[in-house]
Amino acid sequence: MAMTNGVVECYRCRTPVPEHSRYCSSCGADVSGGGAPPTTSNVDLLQQRLQRLIEGRYRIERLLGKGGMGAVFLAHDLALERDVAIKVLPPDVAQDDQIVRRFQQEAKTAAKLDHPNIIPIYRVESEGGLNYFVMKYVSGTSLEDLLDQKRPLPVPEIQRILWEAACALGHAHQRGVVHRDVKPANIMFDHDGRAMLTDFGISKALQAATGFTATGMIIGTPHYMAPEQAKGLTVDGRADEYSLGIVGYRMITGELPFAGDSVHTILYKHIFEEPPRAASRRADVPERLSAAVSRAMSKDPEHRYPTMEAFATAVWPEQPVAVPTKGRAAHRPRPKAAADALTQITTGTPTTPLPARKAKGSRAGLVVGLVVVAAAGLGGYLALGRGARSEQAAGAKPAPPVVDTARAPARPVAESATTAQSQAPHRPERPKPRPPAPAVHAPAPVPQGYLTIDASPFGEVYIDGTDVGQTPIVEYAVAPGRHAIRVEHPGYKTVTETVQVDRTSTVRKRYALLPESP
Repeated sequence: MAMTNGVVECYRCRTPVPEHSRYCSSCGADVSGGGAPPTTSNVDLLQQRLQRLIEGRYRIERLLGKGGMGAVFLAHDLALERDVAIKVLPPDVAQDDQIVRRFQQEAKTAAKLDHPNIIPIYRVESEGGLNYFVMKYVSGTSLEDLLDQKRPLPVPEIQRILWEAACALGHAHQRGVVHRDVKPANIMFDHDGRAMLTDFGISKALQAATGFTATGMIIGTPHYMAPEQAKGLTVDGRADEYSLGIVGYRMITGELPFAGDSVHTILYKHIFEEPPRAASRRADVPERLSAAVSRAMSKDPEHRYPTMEAFATAVWPEQPVAVPTKGRAAHRPRPKAAADALTQITTGTPTTPLPARKAKGSRAGLVVGLVVVAAAGLGGYLALGRGARSEQAAGAKPAPPVVDTARAPARPVAESATTAQSQAPHRPERPKPRPPAPAVHAPAPVPQGYLTIDASPFGEVYIDGTDVGQTPIVEYAVAPGRHAIRVEHPGYKTVTETVQVDRTSTVRKRYALLPESP
């Protein structure tokens, strides 16, 4: 880290920052020394200490990284002959028996998570004055490394990464685990390019190990911290949603919504200042994606999406996720027409070096019973997003976003209760030829315009007295002319406005709802 005239240079992105700053205002790196490359001496001492404890079970190969949450080493599991990652929490934490038991309880709860987008924890240990996790080793890069390259991510990649991360967080939240430190450095990519979250439970375990378990203890990264977390209040899964919204904003715009030369300044902005809209910084971003990220970054947790599954559906409507009823996420199947349309769409050469996802044609080609297919197709059709419903109301077929199907997450496929008979393709009888029907001339298309409506906080939208759903409403088709808009949210003043919509034009409205007077 270079220093000239009271200005230091961030060791990660080389951005000049004031000398006494702790965090880089550009990438959020800790420039006070906690996140900088560690010195050889202290890493060697920690590695030697850990190696003595795990001798005969693991062999440490090298340091993978170091930060405020501890150091991570690449090691080899001697019994199972596989590479693992061992994360050691800071060795200066308190070590009385009660605190160690609390650490183990929190860490083992996180270790029970089983999801394809979560890096699994194999072991949790407290011995020799060290608390450490043994985790699966993912050899790919991190989202932080990807964003450091300062190249714009394609919109389909942003949707996929947010979708996979949201599904992983939803799985954890259904099991009572809140991450508390969602950030690009904790989102890894495996060799297939799949996003995988790491450090689940690390923040809570570290909080337990330090002996500070009451509210008021702030653990996390300031640039991605929810307002309630910045205030030291008790948090739930909606704090993770806020942090993932910040991650989405940075993926879209290439920058953080809030920057500052001190922790106090950054936290103040998270609590009191509204972030700019992502769509205002990048023209090719769909309004629906920008609105979803904005809602996730709402100051009040009640104004965010109620679940991570709802957020996942909002950022990628073509892959809707149902809220699990018994602790397991249910992925709604896409209707066949939409699936065929997405299959025909491809993207150009990606501008980021994400590894290509391996196509799993055998899974996609499974044939299931007719009853299962019919029910799944109907369920998926009913699960389409509100934006598609508004477009269908106008008689137009909704166009899905450009999606690289090679990287699309695999969808679970229902299994038939029967075997060969249910799996055999249905072969209908060939219909008898019919005489040609008389030519019918299709009526001329009705001229129409469109309304796009958003609100902060979100609200229920009525157009000409008809309830059309909650914001954001995107490209809702209406006849040319004047139309009455009404937006309602309990506890806030109702907004009403009459607007003129011309033929083939789109009128965009965004309302800031004001609280009702007490």
